[in-house]
Amino acid sequence: MAMPEERRRGIERRAAVGVYPAIESAGLSWGGVWSGLLIGLGVLMLLSAFGLAVGVTTADLGTGEGAGAKGLGIGAGVWAVLSLLIALFVGGVVAARTGSVRYQSTAYIHGALVWVLAMLGILYLAGSGISLGAGALFDVAGGVARGAGAAVATGAGSLADLSAGDVQQILTRLSDPSTVSTVAGLTGMSQSEARATLGEIRQRVEAARNDPARAAVAAREGVQQLVARAGERAQATARAAQPYAATTSWAALGAMVLSLAAALAGAAWGARLPAERFAGV
Repeated sequence: MAMPEERRRGIERRAAVGVYPAIESAGLSWGGVWSGLLIGLGVLMLLSAFGLAVGVTTADLGTGEGAGAKGLGIGAGVWAVLSLLIALFVGGVVAARTGSVRYQSTAYIHGALVWVLAMLGILYLAGSGISLGAGALFDVAGGVARGAGAAVATGAGSLADLSAGDVQQILTRLSDPSTVSTVAGLTGMSQSEARATLGEIRQRVEAARNDPARAAVAAREGVQQLVARAGERAQATARAAQPYAATTSWAALGAMVLSLAAALAGAAWGARLPAERFAGV
C-alpha cells in the first residue's frame, strides 16, 4: 500500500531537521537552568563593572554633598536595576535555548528558576561583602535600622565610660577636650553647650570628692542624662531616615518583580525561537 503524500513529506521534513515526534522537550532541563544562571551572572558582573567605570570617570562629586553626588547615587540605582533586568532576560533566553524548550509553560519554569537562583546568589554575594550593584537595593532598609541601633549602643557605651573608675579618673575624662567633641557629636549639642554640661557634672563630682561613692553617683546621674539625650537624637535620626528606607524598600520590591518578569520574558523568547523554526514540522 502506497504511503500518503502528506505523511511522506512530513517524514522528509523531520529527517531534514533532525526532529522527531518523540522529542518534544517538555521536561525541565537543569543544565539549561544552570547555563542561564551563570551567563546571567556574568552579564550582570560585566554591566556592573561598566557602570562603575563610567560613573567614576564622569562623576563630579566636589565635596560629596551636592547635586553631583546625589545624581551619581540616582544614576547608580537606575543602572543597577537595568543591569539586573538585562542580565536576567539574557539568562532566561539562554536557559530556554540550551534546554531545548519549546513550550511556554516549561519556559516560564526555567525563567523562574533562573530568577530564584540569581536572587539567592546576589544575596549571598552581598552578605559576603561582594556587591553587584543590585545587591545594595536589598540592604538599605535593614541598614537604616541597624545603623540607628548601633548608634544608640555605641553612644551609650562611650558615654557610660565617663563615670567609670575612681574620682580622679572621672574628673580627668570630664576635663578632656576630646570628651566635649564626643558628647557634642552624640547628643547634637553645640561645643559650648557640651562643655558647659560636662562642667556642671565635673563640679558635682568635685564637690563630692571626699566621698567616692557619692561622687560616683553624681557622675552616673550626669552621664545618664547625656545617654538619654544621645538616644533621643539617634531615634530622631532614624525617624527622619524612615521615609527614605520605606521608598527604597518598595523600590527593591519593584526591582525584584521586574527582574522576575525579565527572566520569564527571556525564557519565553528563547522558547519561541525553536518553536517558530519547527512550526511546520
